[in-house]
Amino acid sequence: MKVWMVLIPTLALALGACESSGRPSGNDVLAKAAGFEFTAQAAAEILAPQPELPNQPEVAEALADLWVQYYLLARASAEDTTLANMDVDPLVRRQVEGELVFQLREQLMGVDTIIPDEELRMRYEAELPGGKIRARHILLQFPEGATEVQVDSVRALASALRSRVLGGEEFEELARQYSQDSGTAVNGGDLGTFGKNEMVPPFEAVAFALAVGELSDIVETTFGLHLVRVDERIVPPFEEGRDQFRAQLQNQRVMEAESTFVADLVEAAGIETDTESFETVRQVASDPDMELSSRALGRTLARYDGGNLTLGEFRYWLLTSPANVPGQIQAAPDDQIENLLQGLTRSELLVNQAIAEGIEIPRSRQDSMSTGILTGVKSIAQQLGFFQLTPQEGESAEAAADRAVREILVQVVQEGREVFPLQTVAYALKEQYGARIYNSGIARTVQIVNEIRTESLATPQPTQPAAPADTTTPDATTPDSAGVQG
Repeated sequence: MKVWMVLIPTLALALGACESSGRPSGNDVLAKAAGFEFTAQAAAEILAPQPELPNQPEVAEALADLWVQYYLLARASAEDTTLANMDVDPLVRRQVEGELVFQLREQLMGVDTIIPDEELRMRYEAELPGGKIRARHILLQFPEGATEVQVDSVRALASALRSRVLGGEEFEELARQYSQDSGTAVNGGDLGTFGKNEMVPPFEAVAFALAVGELSDIVETTFGLHLVRVDERIVPPFEEGRDQFRAQLQNQRVMEAESTFVADLVEAAGIETDTESFETVRQVASDPDMELSSRALGRTLARYDGGNLTLGEFRYWLLTSPANVPGQIQAAPDDQIENLLQGLTRSELLVNQAIAEGIEIPRSRQDSMSTGILTGVKSIAQQLGFFQLTPQEGESAEAAADRAVREILVQVVQEGREVFPLQTVAYALKEQYGARIYNSGIARTVQIVNEIRTESLATPQPTQPAAPADTTTPDATTPDSAGVQG
């Protein structure tokens, strides 16, 4: 696979590029992390030797972001191989909120999930989980471009045929005479056996609701008008599917209760979104690491009775979400942005309600979450070799971390080495140690890459000397180039 094909989607999408605004210390600084600089020159020297890699700002930005993430992880690893110094509280907070909502559902949505076997059997036989039916139909189609009179005529025929079946005439014979489904008419309209999701929805809904031998009302689908009769219901033995079906019904009851609970909560809160903030949401999604004033972070995106959803809360959610989320938000239309803000506000309401109900996540559980996160991060640090970093003579620990990371970036760009995305962990590292990518440094990187590649093309490449011509004359006993004398 071409290296540029790996770099762009893997770095820019999977990791989430972060074009940060701000006043850099100089055009040659591409990024800073924990006070250490990654220069445009260093980045260009990694990118330039790969001619298939597009010389675009997005590529330089993605490389800078990967340097930031790996450098911060290398620094944290060098400080303490247990990573006990790493602050994962922002990530634990997201998990804690999830568990608060889960426990709220368990505590307040007291759903009766006890279903007696008799009721379960009746539902089982009625809903046919995993079952099939055998049915027949008579199909009457509307002429192409049918007039209102023609449509009425087809409906009248369907109604008349239904009356004739109810009057005692054979369904099969009428299907042979009138059905316009040529594949089944000759067999008396026999459709054979079929399960759910095998027929168009309107037809399926009616067919599976019929008892054996029952005739349907007129059913309209995209194919025309149908009369349907079920001849057989094939249901797996109740004993085989009982437990699975019981769990399915219990989950359904819980979901219905949850939906009602959330709807009541939202209605009482009276959520209102600020439609003028939608463009701000997209801007922050395009640059989640941008510097924002405290006033900007406090801007209200949605309000409800007793509180509001702020831009700062939205950015926190964004930075702790999977890396492909910002790109999706940038391209989202207004209605999707509104749905997103409504959803985030509902989640906030649920968390607030859980806290109001006195629900708490034990410290021991939160510690377990932290341990789980750190275990995953340590695994990545180990695979990247950050626990084995040894400064060379006269080299600082910071420089050693930078050297190791740049070696990895060379392997990623020029050799296709696997990238280990840190995703939400990168947010915690940046929050703890500080990091920034500079727009001016991105532009300077692109410029230097262009200069290096241009100079490389302009410099004559050494050529191999031509082999000397063979001026000897073959003698009579030497095979010539045309073959062997015989």
